Amino acid sequence: KKTTELVRTDLIRSNVQVVTDGGETNLHAHTGMDAIWVVLQGEATFYGQGDEVVGKLKKHQAILIPRPKPYWFESSGDEPLVVLHVMAYQPGAVAKRIDYTPRKELQRELVEGKFFGQENNT
Repeated sequence: KKTTELVRTDLIRSNVQVVTDGGETNLHAHTGMDAIWVVLQGEATFYGQGDEVVGKLKKHQAILIPRPKPYWFESSGDEPLVVLHVMAYQPGAVAKRIDYTPRKELQRELVEGKFFGQENNT
């Protein structure tokens, strides 16, 4: 999983994630933060509690995960998943992650100057 941060303020953040295998690590939620996930390439399946499918998204489809709704997702297509992740923070609220199942450690990389796995030579 590789993440490229696009913008960041105190109220909104956005990044692009490239997921070649798997996805989020465990069922979790975020307090003080709503999030929109938009599939740019591939396919993503989002799950709620009890591994209930809450959305199966193809290219240019999106899902809103409101605070503090538990979720996890995985790349479920034949090609790498590329998602735009937009987060909006509730003013004055504490934004923290709540893990409902044990968190697995993944190799994550914050990649500056890369998008869709390509070098940005500008």
